[in-house]
Amino acid sequence: MNKFYLFSKKSCGPCALVDKYFRSIELDPDLIDYVDLEDFGSTPTQEALDLAKKYGVTATPVLVIASPNGVLLEKKTGGLQITQNIKTLTSQYA
Repeated sequence: MNKFYLFSKKSCGPCALVDKYFRSIELDPDLIDYVDLEDFGSTPTQEALDLAKKYGVTATPVLVIASPNGVLLEKKTGGLQITQNIKTLTSQYA
């Protein structure tokens, strides 16, 4: 099964909108792994930092779709790109 990673920060306005959008379209909660890259008041886990480095994530929000063995299949950056494409991406990769 492919993995969907949503890289976000609590302090990021577009990240909150993407999260709200995901909840409104009622995606399977197991479909997307949320990767918190918070920069105010908390430190991201080493696992989150390693995933961000692996997939070249330098900003948020970013949606990464990876194959079961971790190969990058798709990457969408920014709230608009993610919300406009999530239905197509889930039907294609889920």
